[in-house]
Amino acid sequence: MSRFRTILTAAAGAIALAAVAQPAALAGVNKADAAKIKSYVESNGLSCMGCHAIGHQVVGPAWIAVAKKYHGQKGALALLTKRIANGGSGTWGSVPMPPGQATPAQAKKLAEMILDLDTK
Repeated sequence: MSRFRTILTAAAGAIALAAVAQPAALAGVNKADAAKIKSYVESNGLSCMGCHAIGHQVVGPAWIAVAKKYHGQKGALALLTKRIANGGSGTWGSVPMPPGQATPAQAKKLAEMILDLDTK
């Protein structure tokens, strides 16, 4: 039970730190783009924001980090669309992203919006 408490305490601390660090982390992100992505996710009933944030890491990577990693890479849109729709693991750590979080069409739109973060 003590290991479980340690993990919970560490997770709570990481979430609290992320909440405090969010405004500074968003400094490099266009606020209008961030608002559009958040609106898209919420209006489509997607649960992305439980594990991801735009300007800072939560459980999964910050979307600005994803945009920077894949900016200008051939096939990046198809790759991210597939990962959003089908899940995956190993690229950003050991915590897997479960499949079925978005339809293929939603995944493509979200991937486009994420990749666009780094190009403005």
